[in-house]
Amino acid sequence: MSSSLYLIFFVLPVILGVLIVLFIMHKKSSHTELYSEGVRNENEGRYSQALRNYEGALEEIRKLKINRKFGKKIALRIKILRTTINYERNFQDGAGG
Repeated sequence: MSSSLYLIFFVLPVILGVLIVLFIMHKKSSHTELYSEGVRNENEGRYSQALRNYEGALEEIRKLKINRKFGKKIALRIKILRTTINYERNFQDGAGG
């Protein structure tokens, strides 16, 4: 068997398999990255951006159908964050008038 056939039939599929696994692992961790960014934004007072991050993380979790407990935790944070945003909005409207 020539070296080019060996490369095509054995090495190339292994390399493609590794790349696919790496892509899937990166896709699975994107929800945790979004969640972490949301926590940072929330701690820095950027509530609207944090809300978008949490909603993106929750959407990823629902797409991948993984870790429902983590999804419930994010959904609760979204609910609390929306309440906080509405409270701040109402407080600013009341203080301005």
